[in-house]
Amino acid sequence: MRHNRPSETRATRRVPKRGGQFGPVSPRPSDDRRSRLERWASLLERDPHRLIALLRPSWAAGDDIAPMAASPSAVDLAWVDPVFRVTGLAGRSRADVKAFFQLSDAELDRIAAGSRRVPLRPAWQVAARIRNVADPRPEKLILIGVMLMIVSVVGAAQWLG
Repeated sequence: MRHNRPSETRATRRVPKRGGQFGPVSPRPSDDRRSRLERWASLLERDPHRLIALLRPSWAAGDDIAPMAASPSAVDLAWVDPVFRVTGLAGRSRADVKAFFQLSDAELDRIAAGSRRVPLRPAWQVAARIRNVADPRPEKLILIGVMLMIVSVVGAAQWLG
C-alpha cells in the first residue's frame, strides 16, 4: 500500500465535471496557505497561556531567527510539528518559514516579531495574529467600523457647531 501526502491525494482525486465526466482537482494556493496557517495557530492554542518568544523584526535582524528570550518562538513550535516538516518546512530560517507559509516580511513580522520592550507574548495572542494574517476580513470590518464612527462624530460636530 502506497501512502500519499495530502497534497498528492488532493491533486489526483477526481470530481465530476459537467456532462458526467471526471477530471483532476488541483488545490487552490490560498486554501493551502490558509490551512497551514490555521494549523500553526491551533498548535499554539494547545497551550494558550504559554509564553512565546518573539523574533527581531526583519528590518533589524535580516535573516536572523534567534528569539529575543529563552522561551521557544512560534517558528520553533512550527518546526517541531512533524506534519509541517513532512509537508515541506525545510528549516527554521526566516526565508524557509516565509516560503512554506507564503508570507511576506511584513506578515511574518506581524505574527512573530517583537521589540526590546516586549520580547514575550502569550500563545493565544500569537495565534490570533496568525489567524488575522490568514483571514484579514474581520480585522478590516473593525477598521471600517471605527472609521465610520469617526466620520459620524466629526459630521455631528460640524452639524451642531
